[in-house]
Amino acid sequence: MLLFGKKVEIYESRNHNEFKALKKLLKKNGISYGTGWVQTEVACGCGAKINMRKVINPNYSPYLWSVYVRPENEDAAKRLVEELKKD
Repeated sequence: MLLFGKKVEIYESRNHNEFKALKKLLKKNGISYGTGWVQTEVACGCGAKINMRKVINPNYSPYLWSVYVRPENEDAAKRLVEELKKD
């Protein structure tokens, strides 16, 4: 958990499953990290229970997930991100 000090963003994506896998990988390798998310779009405001964007693209996510690490861990963490994206 990174509350104070300098942070470097190493990952940003809309893919929540990849985000969770990266967190597990960082934890397994002993790298401390911080996370964040931003809702980039507001869902349908009409009160409908079905979000048509989700019907058209099942992988759609209105959230943007980010992972931050300390500068001294940046190289190792970026290697892990590349390794995760290769698989």
